[in-house]
This record gives sequence, C-alpha cells and structure tokens, in this order.
Amino acid sequence: MNIQTEYDVVVVGLGPAGTLISLLLNDSSIKILGIDKDREVYDLPRAVNIDDEGLRTMQRLNLEHIYLDNSTVIGGAYFVDDKLQKLSGIDMPKDFLTGNGWFPGAMFHQPYTDVLLREELLKTDSTICLETELTEIIEENDYYTIKTKDLSTLKENSVTTKYIIGADGASSKVRTILGLAQEDLDYDKNWLVVDVKLNQENNLPSYAAQICDPKRISTYIPAHLPYRRWEFILLEGETEEEMLKENKIQELISPWVKSDEYQIIRAAVYRFHSLLTDKFRQGNCFLIGDAAHQNPPFMGQGMMSGYRDALNLSWKLTAVIHKQLPENILETYEKERKPHSRFVVDGSAAIGKLMSAYTDAVRRGNPSDVPQELLDRGYGSYSLPPLNDGILYKGKSDDKSMVGFHFPQPLLMEGSKCKERYDHFLGKGFCVVSKEGVSISPDQKSFYEKIKTKFLVLEETMINKNPWIKEFMSKSEIYIIRPDRHIFGSTSDKITFSELTRDLKERLGM
Repeated sequence: MNIQTEYDVVVVGLGPAGTLISLLLNDSSIKILGIDKDREVYDLPRAVNIDDEGLRTMQRLNLEHIYLDNSTVIGGAYFVDDKLQKLSGIDMPKDFLTGNGWFPGAMFHQPYTDVLLREELLKTDSTICLETELTEIIEENDYYTIKTKDLSTLKENSVTTKYIIGADGASSKVRTILGLAQEDLDYDKNWLVVDVKLNQENNLPSYAAQICDPKRISTYIPAHLPYRRWEFILLEGETEEEMLKENKIQELISPWVKSDEYQIIRAAVYRFHSLLTDKFRQGNCFLIGDAAHQNPPFMGQGMMSGYRDALNLSWKLTAVIHKQLPENILETYEKERKPHSRFVVDGSAAIGKLMSAYTDAVRRGNPSDVPQELLDRGYGSYSLPPLNDGILYKGKSDDKSMVGFHFPQPLLMEGSKCKERYDHFLGKGFCVVSKEGVSISPDQKSFYEKIKTKFLVLEETMINKNPWIKEFMSKSEIYIIRPDRHIFGSTSDKITFSELTRDLKERLGM
C-alpha cells in the first residue's frame, strides 16, 4: 500500500554534502525536509579544496560563483624533502582546463562558502529545521516515520517520508541507528591541524606540499588568502595538550612565517582515519559524505567525494520520485559510488604511506629510493578512474569508447581562454549528443521522452575549438550521456544507436 508521505526525502545533516543534495533535489521539485542539530554553520575551516568536477556540479545550480569568489587556484601538489626540494608531484598550470571545463583545483575558505550555500538553501521552498536532532527512524511498510527533537525547546516531533539521506558526518546518527559497520583501510594516525590568518603579504608557496622531513612529516596547504594551513604528524609520546600550546605551534611553523605575521584561527588534533561503511544503502535510507566514507586529507577529496555522492544519488531519486524510472535503479547508487569512494580512501592512505617512505629515504640520504608501487599510488593516481560498474553500456566501463568517463563540457573557446561554458546545453536528464541529427523510431522516441532525454547536435565550430570535445567526437558519432555527465555509451563501427538504446532500456529496467 502506497501512502502519501509528508515529504519525499528527509536529509539529515546540512554540511556541504547535505546542503548540495538538498539544493539538487529542490531544483528538481522534490519535497524535502532538511534537519541539522546546529543552528549556524561551522565557523572554522575543514575542507579546503574544490576540484573541476565540484565546480561543474555547482554550475548546474548557477552557484559556482560562491567558490570562485572565495578561492585561489593552486599551482600544483608535490612531495618535498626537508629542504623543500621537490621529489615528485603534479603541476597545475593556472590556465589549464580539464574536460569538465574548469581548472583542476582551487583552495577555498569553507566558512565563507558554507554560509553562502546555507543562504541559498534557506531561499528555497524546502522545509529546513535547524537545532533539530534526529532521535529515531521507524520503518513502516513502504515509508519511514522519523522522530526529531528541537534542541532549543526540547519539543519532540515526527514526520513521514519515503526516503532518508544520512549526510550527518563521521559520527552519523543515521548510520548508528541503521547499525551499519565500517571497514578500516589501514591508515590511522594523530595529526595537528593549524589554520592561520596572515597579517601581511608573504612569499609562501602557491602549491601544496607533503613535507617528508625525517624530524617530522607535515603538510603545507596554500588555502585561499589570507589563510594558510599546516598539518603535523604527532610523534610517539607527544600528547594533544602539549601540541596545542601556542609556543609549540609557533615553533612548528616558524620555518615558514614569524609569530607576528599571523593569527591562529584554529588548532586541533585529529585522528586521520581511512574508513568505508559496509553499506551505503539500507532499505530506502542512504548514506553520503563522511557518513559513508572518511579518508585522510592528503588527496583533498573528502568534500568532493560527498559531492559526487550527492550528484549520483540525486538524479536517481529524482527520476524514481517523478516516476520516470523504476525504483530498482537506486540499487546502483552503492554499486557506482562505493568503488570510487574506496579509490579515494585507499589513495589518500597511500599518499600518507608514500610520505613515510620518502621520509625514510631522505633519512638514508637517497630520496629516490622509494618502492615503485608506492610511487604509482602517489599523486600519479590523483585522477579519478571512470565509473566501473552500473548504468553503463554492457554494465561496464570501457576506455576505448569512454564508457564511464565524463563527457566534456561544451565550451566557447577563444584560443586557450574559455569565454562561455555551456553545460546547460546537455540539460538535467539524459542527453544524446551527436555531430548530426539522429533518426529514431516511434518506440525509441516514446522511451526517450519518458526518461526526459534531450537531443543535442554540436556545431562544427564548438567541436573544433574545444580540444576535449574534438577528441571525443573523433572517437564516436553519437554519445548517450547520463544526467551526471558520465557517458552511458557511444556508437562505433560495431555498435549502433539502436543497440545502445536497447541496452539502456535494459539497464534502467524498462
């Protein structure tokens, strides 16, 4: 029996991932309740990096300016020795654009961006309840009753919903209530994190550095000016109390800046974990962000992993709630996101292990004496792999046809400069992109109309002036693009558009 619930979706936790999925769902006319136990956004920086995929996601909501106005494009990321000599790493030229149409990464100041995103959320017609704590989830026949407590009045309340999204962080109440266990992926160390606000101009590097110093491993992050961040591993026998003393912090960052050149805005000791929740879904409850996975910050992908969760889950929930697609496509959320999350958690831990290996090699006086398998998992693995399994042609990724990869964002280029970004040309749903018009049968037309597909013929000038689009369109004549811009499939001399269509219908259970 289907009953009319008060909400389509309840989002528990309104940090970056919870706010993003709420905005995406609201943009698709989904009835949402968002709750958070705190009234104000957290006023200290935690996440500092947004990448090209994150900016492309924010662009869907016309909110990329929130990050662009409060960020600095970085010049690269490197492993360095105790004298700050580069050992390995990646360059990030400031004028380089990825296929997503944005620079590879930028450092932002989270308190600024989170406040602005919260303001955007409060402008929507979603119901937002702050200072509200989740207390109970009761599973009914085909919906949920959730109980909450208003922390300012202690008043208890209950609402009904079809779906629940746990975006409530590392100590997730949703995950605890569901009784979901976590897998430890073998990186678990204490680090001191120090954020400072600089008082004057300085010559600090514009690149991120993993400092492989035998005296103490540390990290330098060129956060959005006037902010900078350092992270220092705790040595054996050191306590949180002694590491948080001001004179100790000043001693640690004295090689970089003098004590009168900055003010400390945050100093905290954290346990850097690498954890992956066993299941991202139980019934119609889903976990996203830190509730589902936690990793050391070395890849700068913690918030980005939550953003990918939000985008993947939001388009599937939207299609199911609007009855465009059957509910079984929700099974692909964990299937697609868990391997990606594992890659990021594993990769972040691997960077920590490579730092240790480099440090040992520096101590021995031979910095190049590092196992190749560790080098391969350093910044060389920074680029995320394509989706591997899921709603993909034949159910698997394929690097020859680019199945599982992102389709590039259409851009108006003038030389190496981007004048306009045209991701909206691809629409919000599925999109068939081609060089010429695609002929379809009445049955195909009916199917593509049901799943709200847009047909886009790319102009020759747009293809030729965008190197990413040009490369992709030289490989195939027709691409089917998913709502999250991943490629479902493409035609070739062996694969027809009709075969792609039949397979897509099968993958979607239609």
